Amino acid sequence: GIFMLIEDQYGVGDVIDAGPAVGTVESISLRSTRLRDVNGTVWHLPNGQIERVGNRSQQWARAVLDVGVSYQTDLAHATDVIRQTAQSMCDDPAYADSILSEPEVWGVEDLGADGVTIRIVMKTAPNEQLKVTRELRARIKKAFDEAGIEIPFAQRTIWHRSAEGSVAVLPDTARE
Repeated sequence: GIFMLIEDQYGVGDVIDAGPAVGTVESISLRSTRLRDVNGTVWHLPNGQIERVGNRSQQWARAVLDVGVSYQTDLAHATDVIRQTAQSMCDDPAYADSILSEPEVWGVEDLGADGVTIRIVMKTAPNEQLKVTRELRARIKKAFDEAGIEIPFAQRTIWHRSAEGSVAVLPDTARE
């Protein structure tokens, strides 16, 4: 615990992940650290029992956003819309202090049951990643609506059996 203090691993106001609790550090003493989580719960952690600390407030953070599109979507077009939307946010003076680098579209992250996931990331100021991600999500939704890009929804094929022990067949409507 004493080494956390000596090495300045975190301070009052930092957002840390200390294992059992994640939140904003409110106070530090020789014996314990008090932090408050996003729900308002105050956690008292004995410094000697903290085995690891992740500091989300030092130097920079990363906004990571996974954007789902339907399988029918032209991935190159969707990627361009995502990139252009993120770039316009970078160019917005309201976010000049929050976004530290150009957006990077890393590409297809997942081929899921309902759609394709495209990942975009942006380097942000500490503790700004959630604000940036929320705004980017809203802007991408609007851009997708304007571009006619469909966000995926649950897609399932249902098989019906006509009698006990018979072979399953697709309904006529599923064959069209």
